Amino acid sequence: MLARVLKGIWNNIRSVMVEFHKANIRRKINQTDVSIISQNCIGGIIYNYIGTEFSSPTINMFIEDENFVKLVENLPHYLSVTPVALCEKYIDPIDPSISYPKIIVDDIEICCMHYANCDEAILAWERRKKRVNLNKVLIIANSWNMHENEELVKRICDISQYKVICFTYGNYDMKNCVHLDGDFWRLDDRKIVHPILTAYKPKSYKRYFEDFIDISELINCV
Repeated sequence: MLARVLKGIWNNIRSVMVEFHKANIRRKINQTDVSIISQNCIGGIIYNYIGTEFSSPTINMFIEDENFVKLVENLPHYLSVTPVALCEKYIDPIDPSISYPKIIVDDIEICCMHYANCDEAILAWERRKKRVNLNKVLIIANSWNMHENEELVKRICDISQYKVICFTYGNYDMKNCVHLDGDFWRLDDRKIVHPILTAYKPKSYKRYFEDFIDISELINCV
């Protein structure tokens, strides 16, 4: 009982600290029209921190392997294509308890983890793609959603028309890579890094990925 009470008190304290943290980030940001094209949910979390509307269609989705690489290599093309439903309930082959809809945009598959169905995901994609600012694009990728394929990581890191950051589990000696150092990090059965980068650190108001990037500095340099 006491442990639950203390946990509740800490959660309330952290909520207040998080709001102050967000306010501090927003105070430092000097531009609010950046489009974050992210390979997983980190983009939506950063938008929540900086307090601007979602000017990216990839919110609450994840995109694996070459699907994401092709998207950011030819972003204007894929933004011009209307998605269609691919699968209403894709079941993860490693963990059958995980399922989600999938849509397809031309020849790339999009995993819509946080959507109830394909129609909902397509509507969100179509609504948000209209806000994309192709003059200020931030690409946030990671090596584990590319299954540590060095060629794909290199293709991401070689993109020059946009600002790029790629978190890596493997130690790739490439520009734009941010390596997760040390034995603290591990891959689960689905080959996803743990702790989850977007999770809150224990006894902290910050998330793990904030150990590696300063959100306001990153947004301001796009």
